[in-house]
Amino acid sequence: MRQVILVFALFVVTGALPFGTAQTPSQLQVTPTYYDHKVPLTEALRVIGLDLKGGFVSFGVDISGETEPEVDINMSDTTLVDALQRITSQIPGYTSEFVSEHVVEIYPAKDRADPDDPLNLSIREFSVKDVPATTIFTLPSQYIPELGTYLSKGHDDRKDGSGPGCGYFVSEMKSDDAPGITLSLAGRTVRQILDAVAEADAVLPALTSSQRLRPYPVGWVHRRRNDAKLGLVHTWSAMSFAPHDWKQYVAK
Repeated sequence: MRQVILVFALFVVTGALPFGTAQTPSQLQVTPTYYDHKVPLTEALRVIGLDLKGGFVSFGVDISGETEPEVDINMSDTTLVDALQRITSQIPGYTSEFVSEHVVEIYPAKDRADPDDPLNLSIREFSVKDVPATTIFTLPSQYIPELGTYLSKGHDDRKDGSGPGCGYFVSEMKSDDAPGITLSLAGRTVRQILDAVAEADAVLPALTSSQRLRPYPVGWVHRRRNDAKLGLVHTWSAMSFAPHDWKQYVAK
């Protein structure tokens, strides 16, 4: 009888979490979703993110090859872990990794192990003060000079460091009035820096002391393409995957 009472008490405590308490990524639930056609990987992740219950995540997405993989979305009421497994199982060589409280990476395993991949470049120091995450994700070499040097090898004729020789930087998100993050890191890879920026952005207060606009938290997307003149070019961008009620799960 005592065992039955203990189990019941544990159930009551577990089910009595305060409203707005964020769950860990592996505990998050995905509401049933079905598309009758395939969609690009980043769009599939955005759909999953929008349909999360109990919290939110930002994805770090590393896309291998010039063409973004397309996947089917056919989700029952399931967990985020299972949903990502269903997505990555459709793309040979891809996997997912829960990096931190709000950050999940999706990447091709072969590129994760490639020492020549810029995401694996070791950076001695990284420091930013009050810089919007969107700006960092779309202009990473501006804040990681070693990355710009690494990517511009063979393109020394481009002096400004912002042209295609250093990756083609793209963003459709405006962040001039957005609050920024402050972060100092040492001895991390580019990948780890981007993940840390995404996590720092995710935990910014919903309302800042300056009352600046707090936009949706963002993750990062890295793409590759071949240019006839420049060879392999890297593209960087920011993207939000958070559901509409994400503010319930961050500090006020």
